[in-house]
Amino acid sequence: MPKVMLVVSATLNNVALLQPWDGNNINYYFKLKCEFCGWKSEEEALVSVNVHEGAEGRYNLYRKCEGCERPGHITMFTGHEAPLSEDNSEEVGLMVFDCDGLLPTDYCFNGGWLATTMLGTEIYIDLGGHEGFKDVIDGIEVSITDLKGKFVPFRG
Repeated sequence: MPKVMLVVSATLNNVALLQPWDGNNINYYFKLKCEFCGWKSEEEALVSVNVHEGAEGRYNLYRKCEGCERPGHITMFTGHEAPLSEDNSEEVGLMVFDCDGLLPTDYCFNGGWLATTMLGTEIYIDLGGHEGFKDVIDGIEVSITDLKGKFVPFRG
């Protein structure tokens, strides 16, 4: 069972910290790929630490591949995440996923993010759609652009 980490990158302008607003409780949206037959989902799947599926509710996502009908599951492991900051905004680890049969691909940013400006103002924002965020807060232009997310092997 491979473990993968979602790493995210962004260009932060006058933003001291960017992180999920509710810690580990953010919903993750991504497409799925079957390890057995190579099938890829067209729609994003929702995976959350608050959702428990499968035998005895052990998995955060449990479903059968639409290509080969084999079951697959994903379990999330918290405790490896870090906020993006002005000094650390390239490939920052967000969440670890233990995968069996189904692999996450094509991460989709969504709502539920907390940005803290350089002056300490907290902003709750929706980063859905990869467009990012731009606004003037306390007289200063604040922006979050160039949003990227990818899954990399995790060896921890």
